[in-house]
Amino acid sequence: MGKIATFKAKYLKDDHLFIPKGVASTLFLRRGEEVRVMIEKEEFDKPGFLNLFSIWKDKSEEEINIYREIVKEREMFGRVRERILRCG
Repeated sequence: MGKIATFKAKYLKDDHLFIPKGVASTLFLRRGEEVRVMIEKEEFDKPGFLNLFSIWKDKSEEEINIYREIVKEREMFGRVRERILRCG
């Protein structure tokens, strides 16, 4: 398996994806070269989220964003902890 890069891209009007120059140079990409791509659309389903956690229905967008960041940090900690446990 070759190098892997994760980045956010824009879906352009001409049906292409934009690859930042820094990513292209890191991967040593040349124009016309074929690459394997995985695509994930980042989406936040606020109504679904609020239905699951009705306690949050009166919270502001900012309060919900703070909660989401806390969850992300906890997930990252869990991944780091898992790596440490495997190595230790």
